Amino acid sequence: MKTYFSDLRLISSAITVAVRLLSVFVILGLYELSIYLLPKEIEFVSEIAVLTCLVFGVFGILPIQEKISGFLKSTFVSEYLSDDPGSSRLAHRRFDSEGLIKNVFPELVRLTNSNFGKLAILKNDLVHYELYTYAHKKQRKVNTLEGINPRAALLTYILNKRSGAMIGEPDQNKIINEDFVSLRANFILPFVFREKLFGFLAVSNIPKDNVRHELGFLAGKCALAVHNQILSSQIAENKKYRKELENAGKIRKFLESPEPPMVGDIKIDLLSREPGELLEFFQSPSGDFYFVFLRLSVTNAVSVLALCYILGTLYSSRLNGELKNILQIKSLVEDNLKEISWTERYDLAVGMVQKETGKISLRFIGKNFKLFDASKPDRNLASIGWENIETPGKDALFLTWNDRNIISFQHLGIQP
Repeated sequence: MKTYFSDLRLISSAITVAVRLLSVFVILGLYELSIYLLPKEIEFVSEIAVLTCLVFGVFGILPIQEKISGFLKSTFVSEYLSDDPGSSRLAHRRFDSEGLIKNVFPELVRLTNSNFGKLAILKNDLVHYELYTYAHKKQRKVNTLEGINPRAALLTYILNKRSGAMIGEPDQNKIINEDFVSLRANFILPFVFREKLFGFLAVSNIPKDNVRHELGFLAGKCALAVHNQILSSQIAENKKYRKELENAGKIRKFLESPEPPMVGDIKIDLLSREPGELLEFFQSPSGDFYFVFLRLSVTNAVSVLALCYILGTLYSSRLNGELKNILQIKSLVEDNLKEISWTERYDLAVGMVQKETGKISLRFIGKNFKLFDASKPDRNLASIGWENIETPGKDALFLTWNDRNIISFQHLGIQP
């Protein structure tokens, strides 16, 4: 028999009973109304009234009853604490992790008879966790810097403890015991969905055996709630950043020709471009062409927005006449990456093709770039740390990233 362990669970049960009783009274009232309205001259008046009530009850009252019950439970208690299928579906559709933090977290702590507990929720970056504390009926968010280390051995340990982990278990090492102490916890319950840890509950008391099954059931709902919250956020962000990328593409097509430029006698060919890369050409008033290649180490919604921001900054500087040399462009890109707090690795190549002399100047950051002559593909002509200057001869020059050809330069005035 299920244990009603809290006031919210009692409220949920009372709502279910009240709505069902109301449905019974409505059907009885419908029966009396049918008896009153049906002509007395026809036979089987009672049977027709009963049949009418059954049809209306199955196709009308039951769905309405489920809607009313779900609405009341979502108003007065959390959907995640309800065993009603309709309420659970409503919770999953809403992707409401706020309800999880506000309502379910205190109930989980009370279920273990603990006065203190901590809740860790996986953030949208799928790496870090937000921490919340509950003590003496007060709830607050913990500073993230004081939270759990995403690379902590504790997270790997509890991932394999679906029913919860207690302090002092034989397979615990010293570091994990220290994590238990730092969280002020004697029992930790993980929230696992599809073999991924979406959070955990750390409490001061070790729950009884008959309560751990209830905790495991709610932990599964919590994991699914956090997963759906992250998934819905990513979908919304992807739509937003896709729109930003489309706008950036329109700006690029409006300002510059999509085809690589012809600079004097130097023919430039764009050989490949992949998602997560920025490759643009900019013409100076003197007719020289600058080019920028930026490759971010990760490809996701945030990186797309970062590339759009860098692209907008470059075009704005170009229209204002601020692009004067490749060192200035390189510093501009680096400063803007710092401004948007980009901490991941990136590869950057900035170059210029002079119209009069046909010389190619190149600066780059990263170990994956290579500039070579087609006749000597094993010899790298560019080095990190200074400005490399080359003049294309009869054979084309190729700029590669990670062994993939990006751009080629060929002097058409010299016949091979």
